Amino acid sequence: MLENHPTRVQSSDKMYRWKSWEGKTSFAPSWDIPVFIDECGPDLTSDLNELISAQDICRDRDSNWTKYNIFSWDTFVIGILSDRIYQIYEEYISELDCEILSKDKLWIRGWGLTLDQNEQVKHHSHSFHENTYLSGNISLSDLGTTTDYYFPYLSWYFGYWKLLNVPGTLTLFPSWLEHKVDPNTTGRLRYSVAFDMFTEHTMNYISENRNESSELQNIILLSKRMDMI
Repeated sequence: MLENHPTRVQSSDKMYRWKSWEGKTSFAPSWDIPVFIDECGPDLTSDLNELISAQDICRDRDSNWTKYNIFSWDTFVIGILSDRIYQIYEEYISELDCEILSKDKLWIRGWGLTLDQNEQVKHHSHSFHENTYLSGNISLSDLGTTTDYYFPYLSWYFGYWKLLNVPGTLTLFPSWLEHKVDPNTTGRLRYSVAFDMFTEHTMNYISENRNESSELQNIILLSKRMDMI
């Protein structure tokens, strides 16, 4: 139903976007949901799968995912991944007619995710605050699972937008977009990578309003500037 909803905006093959009609009253709801889907390429996908599957830290989803940043790992694969994410980011932002930020104005934090039998990722979003920017995920396993996105206003009536997890697929979306992954019932491990992107304004705000007891600030400060990866 969501695929053919009348508010879906038809543009490129990579952009999936739903945008509300212009409100006729001061109280009409509005939304703009731009999701961009591209590919990492088979070589990078294979290398990432090998890297993430070998890391014990990527198996503990209860707390460890907030304690590290894969973009701080000094490996050739991570450098290639960062470049590919930025290429996709440029295309995504250009199609939206927004300002493309240079690498020295962008920070990124990423983590690996391993789902064992019956493990899941519950309904969540990555950010709801005033400095919210972009997030993404990369599928690494061919298990027929989906990542399910919950659209504001629309999903209440039409349910989740279910996106098949095809290996090598990189999905870029606003960090406020809620999503989930149902329990893994395939009997095999499911690997993926997730990441958040932050602007210079976010990092400056934290610097000027530093609160060492803030878990959110501490997580964001693990980010690395993209021109330094």
